[in-house]
Order: sequence, then structure tokens, then C-alpha cells
Amino acid sequence: MNGPGTKAESEDLWSRYDLEYRAYEDDAWYDVYVVLDATAEKLTVKYWSSPAYEIVFTAVEFATEAQVDDLAGRFRPVSVKLEDNECWMLSIGTTVCAAHAIGDDLYRFYDAVIEAAHSFADGEEKCLCNFVLFWKNGRGRGTLTSANIARICITEPATQLDPRISAFTIMAKKKITSSDSIFTRKKDSELSQNRSLEMDTIMTQKSLMLESEVSGKMCNYNAWPSQDEDLGSSCYTEFILICNLENDLTPSSIKDFIYKQTSILPQAFVFPRPLSDPFARGAIMVDSQKKVQIIYEFLENPNHIVVSSRGRPWVIAEKASVWTFGANIWNLIPMTLDEIKCIRIDARRIDEELQVVISGTESYNRAKQLKDLLVEYIHHESQLCKRLVLEEQKIWQSCQPA
Repeated sequence: MNGPGTKAESEDLWSRYDLEYRAYEDDAWYDVYVVLDATAEKLTVKYWSSPAYEIVFTAVEFATEAQVDDLAGRFRPVSVKLEDNECWMLSIGTTVCAAHAIGDDLYRFYDAVIEAAHSFADGEEKCLCNFVLFWKNGRGRGTLTSANIARICITEPATQLDPRISAFTIMAKKKITSSDSIFTRKKDSELSQNRSLEMDTIMTQKSLMLESEVSGKMCNYNAWPSQDEDLGSSCYTEFILICNLENDLTPSSIKDFIYKQTSILPQAFVFPRPLSDPFARGAIMVDSQKKVQIIYEFLENPNHIVVSSRGRPWVIAEKASVWTFGANIWNLIPMTLDEIKCIRIDARRIDEELQVVISGTESYNRAKQLKDLLVEYIHHESQLCKRLVLEEQKIWQSCQPA
């Protein structure tokens, strides 16, 4: 890893860089040192690769709680660099943080999923395995590439949000609550423009030549508000409708699962259902086409299927935009308010409720059969709706005076 000063100074400085930050500019992960100034109500983010460069967030610059949550979700503890003899940890379906080439000897670290693993020279001290990665974000999002263990770090769920980030989110949300919508809304694109970096010169992160300096990395996420928060001013304009949910699945579980798999924090809903329906229906909503596309690609990836703990596969019913409704969309959606206070993510609970089954397994084959059956049912239901509309039109037309 590139850093300033002597080896001793570097080791002392490195101990401060205990978080990773996913930059707005390129969605890559960078090792950072975070300083909270409670008096000035600001959060300063300093990059390990360029200590002279820093980003400052102020509590007053956020217009909605969704923006605050999005910022908090961009921090996590530093990822674990695996040794050669630890390649067994990289099983199919594992989410990792890996280096993706963006130029000659220039890399950025993005989240990816292990799609396949090819082992060679079993018993050798040096790992010769080759791993196929499905990129979840960054320039290679949605594509497959191969990598060896030298370019892969592993992420693990953490149990709590970093205290500095947590304290700052409280400050920012208090500012939002106390203001009567006097702040101009800042979109992600505007935040990116205000904090543009000289990406080719100062954002060199986790040099593979110094990979031995990389230390402990865990995926951190915690304490996200449930869907009962005030969403009137939020701009969640893209949605995916999901069928075949378990009847007892909660919106918070959907939010946690999607965040864990895609690093995107959505809003989630579970709709009331007729007693005759064998399954529940719900929706996942985000505030940009880019985010909804990432989630959609994850859910529709042919190499895996999302299922409940009972084996019920998720089926996408529709992906669309609701921008024409504006903020009033929240008044049209029936919500299941399962939790009133902030929640703490429990990775074991998520794994128990929702799972990803990989192609080639018995669980996948069973889920594929059930999913195909549901898709046929949804198509049949759609045809019946069209017929209903047609028959209604005929009745109304017959009632018109000659």
C-alpha cells in the first residue's frame, strides 16, 4: 500500500486508517482515516493513498435522511487480505472486495461475487487458484473476469456502525428534522461534482506491490431506519416489484439483504395480501436508475436465484419508474411498518431468512422449477387482467346511448 514517510511512520499512520470508503466519484473502495468534529458538526475523510487530500462533509449539507443513510453505507472496516493457504475461504457465492484493472498497473477495488473457482497444484505453498468474479459495481459492473488470490480481499459482516459515522448521522438527521425544508436538495451527481478527485494521480489505493501492508477488512452496516420514517420529501423514483415472498418476511429484512448483496440501501415494502394468495408481494425502491439496474442485475443473474429459507424463489413482476407521481407515491403504497426504532443488522438472521443458491446445486434446480412455475402463473394472471379490461370496455360501450 502506498503511504508517506518511513516504515515506522507508515505503520503508525496505517493504524489510523481503520475504515474503507466507497467514493461517489467511481464507486471504488479506499482506505481512509475519519475525523469527527462534533463542535463544527463535520466529518473529515482522509485518504491513505494521498494524506494531503481530504473530503469534508457537514451536517447541514444533507436535504434528506436518505442522503445521510447513503453516506453512512459507504463506510466499513478495512477488508482482509487473504494468504495463499486461505483460498479455501473463497467459495462460490462469497462476496469479496477485489482489484479491477483500469489502466496499466493501475487498479481500483470494487465488490464482486465469486462465480467459480478453479484449483491447481493442490498442496503447493503458493496458491495457484483462479477465481471467476462477477462485478457488483465499478467499471466492470455486471461482467465476469478472472483473478488470483493476490487481488482478492474478503469482507465479513460487522455488528455495529463505526461510532464516528453513527454520531455524524445523528447530527445530520437532527439538522434535517429541525429545518423546514430550507435546504436545496443535493443529488448524488452534485455531491460527486463538488468532491471530484484527480483520479489518475492521487487516488492510487491498495497497491498490489505492497499488499502485505493490507490488514483486516469487514463489511460494516448497521442501524438503518425502518420504512416508517418520514419519506414525504424523499425522491425514490425507481422500483422493482417482487412476487413470491414469504408471508412473514419483513421490509427491514429485504433492505438488509439487498444492502448486503449490492452495497445499495433501498426502501422496501411488503403489501397486504388477500387470504387466497399463497405468497406475499413487495417492492424495492431506490432513487436512481443506476441503483435499480444494479439491483435488477443481481436479482436476474442467471447464475443464482434468491430464495427464502423455505426455498421459495423471488420472482420479479415489474421494473419501472414512478417519477410522475413525485413524493405522493408514498401515500399510494400500503406499507408494513414492522419496526419503529432503528434496527441493527444481524447477518445470521438475514442468512436464515434469505439465501442465494448457486447454479449447479440441487437447491438451485428446485428453485428454478418453482420460479418457472411462478413466471407462468404471473403471465396467466396478466392475460386474465387484459381480458377483464377488454370485457369491461365492451360493457361500457354497450351502455352508451345510440
